[in-house]
Amino acid sequence: MTNTMLGFLGDLVAKGKRTSSGFRETHLKQCAAVLNEQFKLAITSDQVRNHLKKWRKIWVRVVNLKNLSGALWDEDTCTIRLGEEHYAGHCMTHKPDAPFLNNPIEHYHAMATIFGTTGAKGMNARSGNDLLSIDVDDEENGEVNGEIYTSPQVGESAHPKGPPKKKAKVVKVLEDPLGAILKDGFKLFAEALVKSGGDDDDIPDDLWDVVSNLKEFDEEHLAHYYAHLVDNPKTTRAFMKLSETNKSVWVSRYVKKNF
Repeated sequence: MTNTMLGFLGDLVAKGKRTSSGFRETHLKQCAAVLNEQFKLAITSDQVRNHLKKWRKIWVRVVNLKNLSGALWDEDTCTIRLGEEHYAGHCMTHKPDAPFLNNPIEHYHAMATIFGTTGAKGMNARSGNDLLSIDVDDEENGEVNGEIYTSPQVGESAHPKGPPKKKAKVVKVLEDPLGAILKDGFKLFAEALVKSGGDDDDIPDDLWDVVSNLKEFDEEHLAHYYAHLVDNPKTTRAFMKLSETNKSVWVSRYVKKNF
């Protein structure tokens, strides 16, 4: 679903339909309509906007990590690579960065298309009306109100003794509604599979009673066939659905083949 959403909005950017302040409401409604048609849901434009904010936040983190001193960018796999010691040291103090280091970055090209010219400081600074802006603070040092920081490993402040900045207030982020829909949908799908599939290894409690009632066969042969059924649950389920005459045919065929 995320792939469909980012792909649709990326196409709008490629066609030049995004404005300088972000996507118009009509674009978000069109995206919601595509998702609803494909996945049979009832997603709103607000949910699309909120989910997009989540991915913009990820993009800001990715850009920051690409600027880390010593980081290498692998264009072929969209991976930010750090040496083993550098990786361990960084992740010790920045645990949320771990999934984005030495691992291919999911949806990188789509994010680059959508957010690549927004969200940065200086020349590419975002507009205050940017629909893609983020107004929450990251749990880790680095991203505040959607801005991109310059890593201390890249360059320190020109005024190290200046007055300390006021600590940003951390706002609790509610769960992304679109992400919640995805999670609940997969959960229901998994439960349906479990209910419909059953346990393939279940053996009917009355299996021996059914087999032993076939009086025309020696008990030794019936015991062997019973063991055969226990070892093959799928065959057992088919056997139990047969009439008594056809059950005898199956046992007879087994006896002729093995004795």
